[in-house]
Order: sequence, then structure tokens, then C-alpha cells
Amino acid sequence: MKQKRKSVSMSKAIGNALASKKKVSKNQVVFFDYRDERKLKRFINDQGKIIPRRITGLSAKEQNLLTHSVKWARFLAIIPYVADEYK
Repeated sequence: MKQKRKSVSMSKAIGNALASKKKVSKNQVVFFDYRDERKLKRFINDQGKIIPRRITGLSAKEQNLLTHSVKWARFLAIIPYVADEYK
């Protein structure tokens, strides 16, 4: 007798769970300006870390643009490197 794979159903369950966590819709044009503090803070958690793309739903190219914008904004002291609670 052949046994059914459980990993297939588990991967679907994990994929559905991750899909429900996505914060950004795929249909919008994404441009990240390093001077737009409010937009960049949407993609940074309370510790100051950049939220990964599996949660934000960005493409690799968009995530790369986001990362560069956040790092440049940190360098120019527009947004902090670390949140005040963790200093």
C-alpha cells in the first residue's frame, strides 16, 4: 500500500497561514522614498528590524528597494536604527 504524503497538506496549511499575514497588496505600484518616514515605518517592526518579504508580500526587487531606502534613511537619521525601548 502507498502512504499519502503528509508534507503536502502541511505545506498548504503553512502557505495559507503565511498568506493571511501579508500586509501589502500585490496590485499597487511600489516606490520607496527614503525621505518618507511614515511609509518606511510601516515596514519596520517595534524593535527597528525590517519586516521580511514573506510577511510584507513584496517582490524581491521591491524588498531590495525597501531595504536600501530604510538603510539610507537610518544613515541620514530620519528613522532610528533601534527603538527607544531597546536602547
